[in-house]
Amino acid sequence: MNNELEGGQPWPFHKFNENTDSRVVDDLTYNIRVKPITTAPKTPTIPQGRDTFETPNYAVDLLIPFIPKNIDFVWECAAGSGKIVNRLKHHGYGVYATDIRQNSGIDLIWNFVDPTAVPMFINYMRNMAIITNPPYSVKELFINRALEMDCPFAFLINADYSGLQINWIKKGCEKIIPNRRIDFITPTGRQGKTSASQFHSIWLTHGFNLGRTETFVELSLKEKKENI
Repeated sequence: MNNELEGGQPWPFHKFNENTDSRVVDDLTYNIRVKPITTAPKTPTIPQGRDTFETPNYAVDLLIPFIPKNIDFVWECAAGSGKIVNRLKHHGYGVYATDIRQNSGIDLIWNFVDPTAVPMFINYMRNMAIITNPPYSVKELFINRALEMDCPFAFLINADYSGLQINWIKKGCEKIIPNRRIDFITPTGRQGKTSASQFHSIWLTHGFNLGRTETFVELSLKEKKENI
């Protein structure tokens, strides 16, 4: 008895039962290639490519109606090239812009997640909120740091029901959820139809007193096309 199929082909991955006079499969073994689980490094002082996607105007406009009325000053702590800064100014807010990179419009080079220091202006500014699209690779560091500061904030992040996000909700965070995905502006300048997001995004807020953990908002295709 041999372990070949008719035509001389071997039985792939099968253990042949020599105790019978027929080709009975005793055991079935699968060869499975498993990719190793890898975690991208966190580099809070060095921007990664995935950390430099910019925010379209319509994403900021979704947030504006929910900013508490007593807020008139915003700290944009990961300002990048200033897309959120400029849109907030367009809506009448005073904005202080910081980033770990020097760009035009940056008021101060500052590492927001550094727990040893806080810009002096935070001690003197009343009616302030922190609003940003945090670097993707270290967003949880930004959110946890903002919670430590006990300052109202809104961070634009990917939507999921991970343990991290559930824990932030338990700490009083509330979500603003658009009905369509936000297509970010890529580091190479792609936007609109040429920059389709691979995930849904939300504004994670704290201290905005929305009154519910999830607030759903309309994002029209017209806005996505024309208000970038």
